[in-house]
Amino acid sequence: MELVERIEELIEGYEPDILLPEQYNELRRRRHELQGELKLMFAVLEDAIHCYLHHMNAKSRQRRILFYEVRDWMNSTRSKGLFAYETLCDALGIDAGRLRKTLEAHRRQIQGGASVPSRQRYWLTRSRPRLRSLSV
Repeated sequence: MELVERIEELIEGYEPDILLPEQYNELRRRRHELQGELKLMFAVLEDAIHCYLHHMNAKSRQRRILFYEVRDWMNSTRSKGLFAYETLCDALGIDAGRLRKTLEAHRRQIQGGASVPSRQRYWLTRSRPRLRSLSV
């Protein structure tokens, strides 16, 4: 009997949540949007990494500015917005500090004159897909 009394004490005051069909459908629709939002967050982070890697040794002023903007964005700890570096990494399950250190170590290695293994070099210097022009 003690077990039954303890269970009754635990569930006392508990009211189950009632979910209407409209609410269920809204949750399913929102789940699809959330995946899209995560894809957008990933695309922003991917573009930042691309700018960092491709412009870290840039000769032109414009490309160096792109690199410095990305580096400052990654090192900023004051930003709390939706697209802040720390927020993106947290949402995507990426260790922000480790990614930052890895990119910085790679930059120092390249600037020090060390060569990057060919497999890694391909991954790090892969260019973005280009749109083909339609020739008639």
